Amino acid sequence: MSIAREALDHSARPLGGNTSHFFASAIHAEALARLEHLVESGLRCGIIVGPRGTGKSTVLGVFAQNCRAAGCETVSIDVTGLDEIQFLERLAQRLEVTSRARGRTIALWSEVTDALSGRALAGLQCVLIVDHLDRAMPDCQHFVRRLSSRGSQNLAETWLLGFSGRLFPMVPREWREQNDLRIELAAMSQQESFAFLQSLLDFFQRPRDAFDAVVETLVAAAGGIPVRSSQPKSDSIEASMAMPRTCWHTLW
Repeated sequence: MSIAREALDHSARPLGGNTSHFFASAIHAEALARLEHLVESGLRCGIIVGPRGTGKSTVLGVFAQNCRAAGCETVSIDVTGLDEIQFLERLAQRLEVTSRARGRTIALWSEVTDALSGRALAGLQCVLIVDHLDRAMPDCQHFVRRLSSRGSQNLAETWLLGFSGRLFPMVPREWREQNDLRIELAAMSQQESFAFLQSLLDFFQRPRDAFDAVVETLVAAAGGIPVRSSQPKSDSIEASMAMPRTCWHTLW
């Protein structure tokens, strides 16, 4: 895979079609490179953390998209609010398991682990992305931990676990001890924030000088957090930039 290189070559590009936008700052490009290293090195588990709005879910989405483009099976699940049954059912579905478990935890567990073991025996690597893990129900978190730590290190699967950032920098000890690699996102620099705003204007085909009058206000208000830059709250700023509200909603 050349995920990190692609991110550097296309620092501002569409994600998931023509309705979303991704800007690879230095910290995001580094995160992609480290995720690539994790998978290519055959390590078992990595976590991605950072303050709210710094782009954790977006980085995981970009990485999943590029893994699939490179021919690597990739399963992505947002576990916000899910319990153990819902998680296992969704995972079985994404692994294309014809399930007969009908809501039975033990049967679902067997189906999922058999599917993953079958891929290992066939030499097929699988990347499993679990996002917003701290927003899942406790029993769901327990099963993610069991799955990602079970059995032999020779299993051909890599788990990537994203945390929502609500409690950053606190990450439960069990996850800190389990992971092989911790990736921590941070706020963008002032220069990167300016480039990010310009990339949004390019993406929505607006003149680059559209926000010259308010750029310092926008950058200062965002504090280097992409989601704050991409969703300005001030009607006066929005009007001066001549951009409709819907244009500001990105995956950040």
